[in-house]
Amino acid sequence: MDKNRVVERCGIRRALPIVGLVLSLMASGLVLSAAPANADVKPPPSVVDAEVLTPYQLTNQVKAAEALRADLMKSSAQVAVANTRLERLSAQATTLLANLSAARTAQVAAETDAAAQEAHLVELGLEVEAALNALGQLASDSYIRGGGPLGDIVAIFEALSSPSADKNTDSMATVQYLVDGRARLFERLESLRAEQVVTSARAEAASKQAAIAAKAAAEAKAKLDTVIAQQRSALEALQNAQADQVGQAAGLRGALLRSESQIARAADKRLAQALQGQDFKLLMDSSPNCGKDTANYPNGRFPASALCPLYAAPDEGLPRDNAMAFNAMSRAYEQQAGSPLCVTDAYRTFAEQIVVKLATPELAAIPGTSQHGVGLAVDLCGGVQSFASPAHLWMERNAPLYGWFQPAWADSSGALPEPWHWEFAS
Repeated sequence: MDKNRVVERCGIRRALPIVGLVLSLMASGLVLSAAPANADVKPPPSVVDAEVLTPYQLTNQVKAAEALRADLMKSSAQVAVANTRLERLSAQATTLLANLSAARTAQVAAETDAAAQEAHLVELGLEVEAALNALGQLASDSYIRGGGPLGDIVAIFEALSSPSADKNTDSMATVQYLVDGRARLFERLESLRAEQVVTSARAEAASKQAAIAAKAAAEAKAKLDTVIAQQRSALEALQNAQADQVGQAAGLRGALLRSESQIARAADKRLAQALQGQDFKLLMDSSPNCGKDTANYPNGRFPASALCPLYAAPDEGLPRDNAMAFNAMSRAYEQQAGSPLCVTDAYRTFAEQIVVKLATPELAAIPGTSQHGVGLAVDLCGGVQSFASPAHLWMERNAPLYGWFQPAWADSSGALPEPWHWEFAS
């Protein structure tokens, strides 16, 4: 037999194991790229786990990664439907939160007015009683002790029969004083009684208005609760749809990262960018022992005992319920974006409101009227301050779930656009 042919056959025999290995690698690559991956299920162990991808496998994996990336970028039909519904419900929730905040503000104002009218009515009652007592005293002086009107009559006679001009002048002045005093007393009594009638009507109207405002706030809260439940459901649907995509990407990224190829690493990087922020969970923050002081304080006059620090922004604070809601929202954002919400300002003291007003007179509220001064507002940074940013979009979709919303005047189409300004519906 020809020596060269013998060498060729020996070479083929030696190459057979290698060919088998290559075929095994190719088959493993095809199975890995074709089977849908799951975020919680790892691919079965194979030769690929320990070996560098073959060019054929690499090509298949890169193609699969690019296809999934394109699907992630344009979003699947399921994600698109869930996202559309979520955006619609988020807008409804924001409107309802604004309505609830306005209703509760009106309720507080109406109840305060009603209380003030009732207090004024009590004061008028006391004044009327005092005036009646004074008139009673006049009658007593007249008929029992010889004073009052009878005494006035004696003074009048003395004035009329006075022999000297000086004495006559003094006596007439006395008569005029006595007459004017009695007239003033009667006028005061009539005025008080008239004011009583008006104040009583105002108190009744204010009480009715307070009841109407309370009913409106309750209705707004009920509507909000319904939409919030729907929004949570929509958000869950969106997360599930996104989780499917994230699960598909898990196996692909694992295979790409095992490769030393720059092409594979580049494909993985592009896929990772498309996946950014899609694998998050909502977290609720536990309540720390702070802000237990829930008394009503004037705007900008809250003590430290009435405030709780904000998550990842301990120098900023809000009243307890407001802070707990914000902290839960910030934790949820952190799960998605990798960092908590960035806060530039929360509760503002009256002095701080003055400083802000002097610095930005066209933007800041009049000191003593700011929502920051009652712990109902925060100013955010970290991207939220831009209407077009992903961070701002996240706030639009998720903030209503935690009771936070952007008032209409601060929206992009509002009278004073402030993307960073968000308020809490207490």
